[in-house]
Amino acid sequence: MLQRLDIKNFAIISYLQVELGGGLNVFSGETGAGKSIIIDSINFVLGKRADKSLIRYGETQASVCATFDISDCAATKEVLQNIDIDNDDDILCIKRTMTADGKNTCSVNGAKITLSILREITSTLVDVYGQHESTAMLDDDNHLAVLDEYCKDEIAEVKNAQVILYRQYRDTLSKLQKYGSMSQVSKNVDLLAYQIQEIQDADLKQGEEEELLSTRKIMNNSQKIITSLSTAYDMLSQDEGCVLERLAVSTKELEKISDDVGEVEEYLERMDGCVSELKDLAASFQDLAQSCEFDERQYEYIEQRLDLIRRLKKKYGSSVEEILQYRDKLQEEYDFYCDGEAQIEILQRKLEQEQRLLIDNSVSLSVLRRKYAKQLGDKIVNELAELGMKNCQFDTKFFVEPTDDDLIDKITADGFDQPIFLFSANAGQPVRELSKIISGGELSRFMLAVKSTMAGADGVDSMIFDEIDSGISGRTAQVVAQKLYQISKCRQVLAITHLPQLASMADHNYLIDKSVKDGQTSTSLTKLDGDALIEELARLIGGSQSSQVAIAHARELKQQADAYKR
Repeated sequence: MLQRLDIKNFAIISYLQVELGGGLNVFSGETGAGKSIIIDSINFVLGKRADKSLIRYGETQASVCATFDISDCAATKEVLQNIDIDNDDDILCIKRTMTADGKNTCSVNGAKITLSILREITSTLVDVYGQHESTAMLDDDNHLAVLDEYCKDEIAEVKNAQVILYRQYRDTLSKLQKYGSMSQVSKNVDLLAYQIQEIQDADLKQGEEEELLSTRKIMNNSQKIITSLSTAYDMLSQDEGCVLERLAVSTKELEKISDDVGEVEEYLERMDGCVSELKDLAASFQDLAQSCEFDERQYEYIEQRLDLIRRLKKKYGSSVEEILQYRDKLQEEYDFYCDGEAQIEILQRKLEQEQRLLIDNSVSLSVLRRKYAKQLGDKIVNELAELGMKNCQFDTKFFVEPTDDDLIDKITADGFDQPIFLFSANAGQPVRELSKIISGGELSRFMLAVKSTMAGADGVDSMIFDEIDSGISGRTAQVVAQKLYQISKCRQVLAITHLPQLASMADHNYLIDKSVKDGQTSTSLTKLDGDALIEELARLIGGSQSSQVAIAHARELKQQADAYKR
């Protein structure tokens, strides 16, 4: 259950805290007061798309925090357990913030989470009905999802099996299609053998190209390298007055005073180490210079190898490593095709078996859907009858039949069903596609009937209705109010309304108001009871809040609602 909302810098809301109760919570207010902003803020914290234009003018960020009591929300606890978030006290605090530069952050009980995880959590907590849901219901492509949601527990096992069987069938079919005909298999084997042999004959080594390029660079600059190394060698040990010769003179001079100055012995040892190191260095220069002597035959070999590598790279990969990896892949395909005829026979038998299992499971899934489609239709008709539509009819049309000859071609991971809801609001009129026949007022009641029917199936603890009363009035408005109250007896309901009948039925009433202070527009929220509630009911009825007739009517409406609830 949603216990509290904390809204900050959202649209025209500077700061708003809403304490919510169980049962039926109703929000009312003048047109433009900001009722839709409350719904927008709830949608935002539930994970709907963020619109940074909703950040209050002059502010850099907006945030919404929703606090839930999840003591009775088993599905929510399971999701939290899977993502290692503690909720020992059964209180869940969800916060979402957006900034003017487009950044979004989400957290649950202080732990940062991704937007996708936020949506996974909130989908188990709240069901929001608004204009989008009505539009979605008019799209035939969404009817399968509605039906499956209604009977999800009953079809779960078969539906999960459908996904697995379909994937297995498609994998086997893909492998079989990869073989193609036997003549194609023979061509593939010959081509793969040639490609593998070409790479094998090259006898490539890891890191070979880099080593060849380095050696060629040295050979291209061999004269310059040899000259520099020889000069360095001569200056160390060969030229008159070279470094080693000068060190020998320095050593002799120091030996003359070693008996007189104690520290000189240490210096002599260090100089001796320098002499040894410089001799090794001179020898290394000499060896390296000799190794850099230009070898025409070696240079020609390097060019040939590099040319071979270049040609192979054009065909098999951008580096020696990729070429060798590609060779291994070719070898796997070669082994695969070498046993092509036997493999095709095995795969064909496997495909036939998987096809039978897939068709049988798809038919079983369809049988279950048709059974529960009838049950769903009966319940919706009953709900609509309670909502004043006593002569309506509802049916579900399935376009694909289990006996169709080309059934396997129509099967997907969801089965082969393509149900469409059919509806008629009047006696004697045939049912037609819902999207082509239902009116705005009928759609509001139809959606309430669906939501009421689905309330026991979706498992969520809170339901939000954004102007479910659109297009209805009179006796129907009273029935809608009673229906929402009935739903609220087993789960929390939040409703935005213009109907006095619905407002009078509420367990908790909230007035949304808009005011201007210091040139800034702000939305505020007040919990109503007593005379304040009666005045708001009088306003909704359409009379003046000070009119004695309107006040009397409002009191009578409230008394009737209380009597119904008792």
